[in-house]
Amino acid sequence: MPDNKVKVDSILSYVEKNWQDVSRGAMYEEAFRLVDRLKYKEVEPLLYNSYGFFKRELSEYNESIGLHIKALELAKKQDNIHEEIKAYNNLGVAYRRMDDYNNALDYLMSGLKLSEKTGDDYSVTIALNSIGNIHLAQGNYRAAIDYFQQCMPIAIKAKNERGIAINLQNMGECYDRLSIEDSAKIYYNKALQYNQRRKDNKGIAICYNSLGNLLQKKGRLKEALSLYEKALPINIKIGDKIFIANSYNNIAGAHLQNRDYLMAKQMYDSSLQISTAIGSVAEAKNAYQGLMKTAEAQNQFQQAYTFSNLYKSLSDSIINIKNAQSLRGKEVAYHQDKIALLEKDDRNKTIIMVGSLILFCLLLISGILYYLRNRLLERNRSLQRELEIRSQIASDLHDDMGSSLSSIHIFSELLRRKNGNDSQDLLTKIEANAKDTLEALDDIIWLVKPSNDKFSNLSMHIREFSIPLFESKDICFDIDFPDAISEAPLPMETRRNIFLIIKESVNNLVKYAECTEASIKASYDGSDLCFIIKDNGKGFDPAKLTNRNGLKNLKARASQINAEIQINAAPGKGTEIILIVRAKELTVLHAV
Repeated sequence: MPDNKVKVDSILSYVEKNWQDVSRGAMYEEAFRLVDRLKYKEVEPLLYNSYGFFKRELSEYNESIGLHIKALELAKKQDNIHEEIKAYNNLGVAYRRMDDYNNALDYLMSGLKLSEKTGDDYSVTIALNSIGNIHLAQGNYRAAIDYFQQCMPIAIKAKNERGIAINLQNMGECYDRLSIEDSAKIYYNKALQYNQRRKDNKGIAICYNSLGNLLQKKGRLKEALSLYEKALPINIKIGDKIFIANSYNNIAGAHLQNRDYLMAKQMYDSSLQISTAIGSVAEAKNAYQGLMKTAEAQNQFQQAYTFSNLYKSLSDSIINIKNAQSLRGKEVAYHQDKIALLEKDDRNKTIIMVGSLILFCLLLISGILYYLRNRLLERNRSLQRELEIRSQIASDLHDDMGSSLSSIHIFSELLRRKNGNDSQDLLTKIEANAKDTLEALDDIIWLVKPSNDKFSNLSMHIREFSIPLFESKDICFDIDFPDAISEAPLPMETRRNIFLIIKESVNNLVKYAECTEASIKASYDGSDLCFIIKDNGKGFDPAKLTNRNGLKNLKARASQINAEIQINAAPGKGTEIILIVRAKELTVLHAV
């Protein structure tokens, strides 16, 4: 076929229809060559989106994101709404695969708004499914189910059969995580049937792994391994590395439970090699945890300790911080925009219809009922958020204390085998882990007590934590919390993040600042609440530390409560951290 636009269209048609063909990479190279030569600008957004999807399915996420961003720029320039929506959704899925849920939700919400505005039901299902997946990944299973249930009828209407199969699979996973295993099995089997009928090998492999997980929970290891080993070669053939890593982790877990430690270690090592290469925090974390348990089961406690630290470092990673409050805020903003548009439309219609006193009365009554209903809904949403936060705290408590107690057990076993100075060092580590566990437990107990929802309780807790640290380093300190703000209300999530930001700031100050003076001050800035943590230490250059988890953690926690954080520092000039909590985050709602 000669080099012309028809040839380009044929290539794009083929790669779109044959998305499971991993050998199609060469065809994209030819398409890019022709588009450049022929100046065929109008297909560039489609080409970049399609190639980005191809790269994503190979778990090459950074390259995929770059291609979709290019597609988005070109689509906007050309006013190509269809490809703009595809770019938004594809970016959302790629960031979700990298566990970057905030960026993922930003793009998915943009795609959802635009697809709803243009009546693109097919793209609506992609966005809803992906947002549900974010909630699923973060443990918000009921919220995830709501999205999947909302998505299903739209997917059926849009004839998005792949979306239907994915939806069924995701519903199964939600019920699986909720330990409603009968329902999970029904959805998994429905998804498998859909994928087999469509000959979707990737979907089939995912279902095999999910059904294997159910069997493994019941101790039916031979049957579970059979399904896992069916899934692995399919994933290898497809080439999607994140699913290959997941298959290795599943197989390793079954071998570990079967006490085949050598095979378990080999499989976990294979998963770890792939997951670290592609930047999958979730799969790497699972591999480290499995390697820790494997080493511990073999009494290899030094190795177990090493893997425990690596697992814990990923558990504490900013990428893995569960940011349900921030996500909820973005969703609320989206729904408020949607409601505002609907209300505007309703007002226009009302102007035409208004003309009688009866109608006015009906509208007035409806407005009162709507107002009361919204107040009740807002209060219920507040309580639901609090329940989610408390569930998250329970999960964090389980992870943190489980990891610390596991370390204590490993150190204890090592202590039995050593004498002299090594023994003293291990005793020190055991003491430190026990202290960390007690501190974590104390923080949790303080946080969940409803009576602590005032600033005065927060200020007391900050003092109890900070003063011993300052005194241990002979730092002259000033902690100033005026009485005027002692009764200020603080919702649990706001209180939690303020304390954790100040706690981390004080820890960093004591460890690294080499200061002689420090202060923690709070005050009202208008109706907002302002905190300043300051020292006269050696300072640092914030521009050179942008990848440090400490600064990322501070910014992430501030974003969870929609607060503003400023970090002012320079070498030799000390450090000042300013946290401004907005007035709307200081309201505590109670049930009626």
